[in-house]
Amino acid sequence: MSHGLKIISLAADPFGWQWNLFGTLHSYRAPILPDMAVVWHSQVGLILIGHVVSVWVAHRVALQVFGVRGKAMLSQLPMLALMIGFTIAGLWILAQPLTALRFL
Repeated sequence: MSHGLKIISLAADPFGWQWNLFGTLHSYRAPILPDMAVVWHSQVGLILIGHVVSVWVAHRVALQVFGVRGKAMLSQLPMLALMIGFTIAGLWILAQPLTALRFL
């Protein structure tokens, strides 16, 4: 866990001796943590949206470079396969903590 949110209270008592130098000893002690379901679903959505947008942008650039729709589509097939692989890998990585809990 990061102690970045506690820097104000840590500055008031740097040695843990209850000094309260600046009157901020008990300020910002508990970090504000978002719901893990929201974080997980946001990560999944961002991976999917990011990969779809990147494939779309690459296709638009290929249309400008090649000028012919058929050549542009053929040139994008290896990148499309790679992005599908990246999407699968990203979703697999996000699922690891969920599948690890089943075996405990």
